[in-house]
Amino acid sequence: MRYLKIAVILVFLLLVLVFIFQNSAALSVAVELKYGIGEYVLHKSPPLYMIVFSALFLGVVTVALFDIVIIFKNRRLLKKQKKSISELESELAKFRNQPLTETNVAIEPSTVISPTNANDSSDKTV
Repeated sequence: MRYLKIAVILVFLLLVLVFIFQNSAALSVAVELKYGIGEYVLHKSPPLYMIVFSALFLGVVTVALFDIVIIFKNRRLLKKQKKSISELESELAKFRNQPLTETNVAIEPSTVISPTNANDSSDKTV
């Protein structure tokens, strides 16, 4: 899977390079941009490829920031789950080490439900 991912990335980069070389004249055209609020206006003329790569870079940075947030949330959740598992395992070990008692537990006859008593009680509730 790792080699497949590397191959796909290399093919994508190759296609990007072919696009850039075939369209180098069109991408080198300066685009006039006006930035401004009120009276302050800034005129810039960056090449088109600079605008495209800036947008690509900003997209990559945005996705990376979201990924970092997700990674930290997952780490925190994993830490909580490991702590819970550890507590449950220690509780299980405590119960496993307890001796089994053979004391007779008396059950009152009125609390025992036989199949005939169960049918009778269901008829009464309906």
